[in-house]
Amino acid sequence: MVFDICRGVKEVLMRRLKNYYKKQKNVKPEKKNECSTSPRQDYFVVIDFEGTCEEENTAGYIHEIIEFPAILVNARTLELEDEFHRYCRPLEKIMLSKFCQNLTGITQETVNDAKPFSDVLTEFNAWLEKHHLGTENMFVIATDGPWDMGKFLPAQCTLSGIPVPGYASRWVNVRKHYRRYYRAEEFQTPLTLELILENLGMSFEGRPHSGIDDARNIAKILVKMVRDGLDPNVNDDIAYQRRIAEQRNAKK
Repeated sequence: MVFDICRGVKEVLMRRLKNYYKKQKNVKPEKKNECSTSPRQDYFVVIDFEGTCEEENTAGYIHEIIEFPAILVNARTLELEDEFHRYCRPLEKIMLSKFCQNLTGITQETVNDAKPFSDVLTEFNAWLEKHHLGTENMFVIATDGPWDMGKFLPAQCTLSGIPVPGYASRWVNVRKHYRRYYRAEEFQTPLTLELILENLGMSFEGRPHSGIDDARNIAKILVKMVRDGLDPNVNDDIAYQRRIAEQRNAKK
């Protein structure tokens, strides 16, 4: 059943792609959900955190960030120019579950030898400065969905006793752009990176749920969409995600 649905999604998308690009460059966003259009960026910084997890997470479980990867994409040439990659030592979930190790491929020894998140964030900021991001070059964070910047980073910063960086308050939600640009939002099929790549004529490279491999594949999707005509404006922010979380909690 799942295979039939996925195949149907792909066939519909492929038929639409031939004529769709000629008619318009983007799908109009829902005004209440979109941030204002961002100025032209020099670089995209694609991030995909991996965090602590259990096979069955309890209510209120905090996913501590244990892998911090970033891919630097030149917004003009669409070349992947550099990578930042560090592991982080968790503060509370010191011992990784077997489920977490099997899912992410991150071992207990790896996090034991890593620096805490606050130190890694300092190194990341130095990496941004090395590329003159935020000074000579404008940049924006890009992620697969709202979770990395909207949930995991704020929770980690609170746990680490540090403020959320200003550059992380708004970002390019690649998954949201994909759904709208290719009219895939009307399908209820759960989207994985593998399925998105397949629908775009590409394949996943690396190990799923490896942060650095996921980030590289998200960068591929972003580059493909830009080449197809998408202008990837900032379309998500912390304030909006907090409102969504408050609405969900109010319904419980």
